[in-house]
Amino acid sequence: MSKIPYILLLPICAVLLLSGCANMQSLSLTSKPSDESVGFSAPDKWVANQDVDTQIADDWAGVFDDSEMFAIIEEALKNNPSLRSSAQNVARSQAALRQSRSSFFPRLDIFGAMNSTTPLENTAFTERYSAGLNASWEVDLWGRIRSGVRASEFNLAASEAFYRNAREALIAQTARSYIAIIEAQKQLELNDETVSALNETLRIVRLRHNLGSASRREVVLAESDLANSRDRQETASSIVRSTVRSLEVLLGRYPTASLELPNTFPPMQQSVAIGQPADILRRRPDILAAENNLASAFSTLSIESNSRWPRLTISSDLSSSALDPDKLFDPASLALSFGLRLADNLFDGGLTKGRIEAAEANSRQALADYGQIVLNAFLEVENQLDNLSVLGRRHEFTKLSAAAASETLYLAEIQYKEGAIDLLDVLTFRQRSFQADRNLLVIERLRFEAKINLYLALGGSGLKIEADK
Repeated sequence: MSKIPYILLLPICAVLLLSGCANMQSLSLTSKPSDESVGFSAPDKWVANQDVDTQIADDWAGVFDDSEMFAIIEEALKNNPSLRSSAQNVARSQAALRQSRSSFFPRLDIFGAMNSTTPLENTAFTERYSAGLNASWEVDLWGRIRSGVRASEFNLAASEAFYRNAREALIAQTARSYIAIIEAQKQLELNDETVSALNETLRIVRLRHNLGSASRREVVLAESDLANSRDRQETASSIVRSTVRSLEVLLGRYPTASLELPNTFPPMQQSVAIGQPADILRRRPDILAAENNLASAFSTLSIESNSRWPRLTISSDLSSSALDPDKLFDPASLALSFGLRLADNLFDGGLTKGRIEAAEANSRQALADYGQIVLNAFLEVENQLDNLSVLGRRHEFTKLSAAAASETLYLAEIQYKEGAIDLLDVLTFRQRSFQADRNLLVIERLRFEAKINLYLALGGSGLKIEADK
């Protein structure tokens, strides 16, 4: 083997040998933000629910047991465009981390050039060829590069937490849309039943009018109520189509309003395991993202603080210059250089100080944001626990109201046939019964939504069928 290849390897080997001293240990936040650092402490129990579960439910199946709903959710997770967009934030953070880690390694550059020169009084050009190889590496004396890598690691962790937060939100939104469609379909069925009943009432009133036992006023009144019910029927039908379209868009489908779903509410678990308030600090994606953003802010502060100190760069060059390209790699044309460069800024008009102060402000802001996000998380859980309790009581009252209104309507229809009461009384009782049944459907939907919102506030946990894939 000739001497030339060995000579070409000299600068590379020298820098790589020195770069072995670099510490590429992946660093992490040694301590998480404490309750004291954000100005409050979490209680041992939820105020709105004093029952303490040992562990928060680890799957959305802890809220519902409906295989068709989970199939719809799986389709949304696979095809939702917004979720795919969120995934690119993670990919971008991964690329940024690779960029940061590249600073631990030497930089190798190669170049080749050809120049033609001539004196102004002479038109003959002289060509000169040059080629070279440059290697350089910055010694991480003060940990600036390590801090940059740490910041990128925390940014990646925050991006992953944001992505998981988007996934949990999509699961909850899909489940709510699923329940909303079922409620809309049942509301439409209720309107259909009311229209059918009013048609029968109008038929009886017209028959009685023809027999002389009912007035024209009663006929017109029955016709008016039937028209109003048909108007509500059209509105209910439109709501079904619009809610179906909304779910289709979540699934990444074209909104054709053709998706068919069951018309009965899915089985709902009796309760959702809620754990303790401190548990959500380890589970909620938005809290984990805020925690990593806080760590990234302090790493960035370390970068700016270390920028006050000089930088040490080791470099080596192997270059060649010749008039004849055939002699470019002749040993006599090769030149090897090796050097150290220690550089510092003597005066920058306060630029470095300003960057440090900005980084300090960002760190304080990140700490305050973390505290606010934690407080908002506690607020959401407490509100949903309270809301779920209230809806449970309202559901019992609304069931009693609907049953009583239905019985009142039944008795009123009998009395009208016997001529004991006026048609206006019957229609009034029918309207009350219809409204009570509508309210019951709304309360049932709200109870489902409250459980969905509660589990989302607790941090969610994806789907087990996802983890199996």
